[in-house]
Amino acid sequence: SSGINAEYGEQRLKYMGADKPAAEWILLNRGRVKMSGSNKWITSFWDFPQDVFSDSFRLTHIDASGSEVSSVGFRHIKNVPYIKAASFANCKYVDDAALSHLHGSADTGSLKVLNLCNTNITPLALHQLAELHSLKHLDISECRLLAQMPANHPELIELQKTNLPKCTVDISSNKVL
Repeated sequence: SSGINAEYGEQRLKYMGADKPAAEWILLNRGRVKMSGSNKWITSFWDFPQDVFSDSFRLTHIDASGSEVSSVGFRHIKNVPYIKAASFANCKYVDDAALSHLHGSADTGSLKVLNLCNTNITPLALHQLAELHSLKHLDISECRLLAQMPANHPELIELQKTNLPKCTVDISSNKVL
């Protein structure tokens, strides 16, 4: 049965591209999305165009703040190349395992803003975040598993100064590197 589902998923991805299934995943988890060519947030799965499959219909913004998305589901955005901004603030099921799936947009240079405020990422995630070179703003504040790290911790300094020198990194509600 899982082989059939995997085959169906691969065929659907080939037919539709990665953007539509990724947007549907966010919407089904009570998030909202913006698609290319529009400044309007789509907030409901039922408002999402079901018959549009084109190269100009790209997922560009994700706001899953406070939603039920989990790191397991991040595989849906793995191959989405044009995400410019993504917020997963206050997503209690988002942890280090999610971060490897953000490279699709980071590697193309699209991903500029990432909000992981109040998620369950750990200090181990800093190495993965350091690989997201396209970022201009990263919010990792209020992550309780990072909160014990002082602002002058060598790994935080390296993240900002060496790995992401053109990125503003928020590490706590009142500290910005």
